[in-house]
Amino acid sequence: MKARDAILGRIRVALREMAPIPPAGARGEVFPPLSPDELLPRFEREFAALKGSFHCVASLEEARARLAELAATRGWGRLAFSPDDGVAPLAANLPGARVLELGEGGAWLDAFDAGVTGCDALVARTGSIALTAQSGFGRALSVLPPAHVVVARRAQLVAEIADALSRLASRYGRSWPSMVSFITGPSRTADIEKILVLGAHGPREIHLLFVNA
Repeated sequence: MKARDAILGRIRVALREMAPIPPAGARGEVFPPLSPDELLPRFEREFAALKGSFHCVASLEEARARLAELAATRGWGRLAFSPDDGVAPLAANLPGARVLELGEGGAWLDAFDAGVTGCDALVARTGSIALTAQSGFGRALSVLPPAHVVVARRAQLVAEIADALSRLASRYGRSWPSMVSFITGPSRTADIEKILVLGAHGPREIHLLFVNA
């Protein structure tokens, strides 16, 4: 008997037997739901595990001071700011800061050391930042500069990605922005020799200024 006939014979025998029916899966949530008190510590823990830098501040004024410290310690000489009302005030009296105007953007933004944007939501379960072309002032500001600073508030904190998507649907209705992104830590890759490299396809570092008010 040829090897081919032997293999096909075993397949025929196996097909005569009924495959066992797997037991029904457990019903309910895959992960236990997060309580409101768990959201902030869970987000902070997941965000830090992804090599994000979490900065909790009490007000926009404190956020401005913390950003000035970051710029000094990280050596950021040029910072590009979204003109969003919750972001642009942080540029006041900060050397090298520029608040972008409507229509500005594009490849020249890589000349800046950091881009400062808002966001749409923070996902506690995964430590992710939900960002759109509207909240991020286009697609380039959060991607081209080597550092990304996000300004967020407690009201933007949600438990799950599904909650963030529901929030986006409520905000944008039938007119969604051209880009929706869930940023989960700095850009990274391990394609070469399985060595983790940050900044391969975007910012090498990400900082969150969390205004806890």
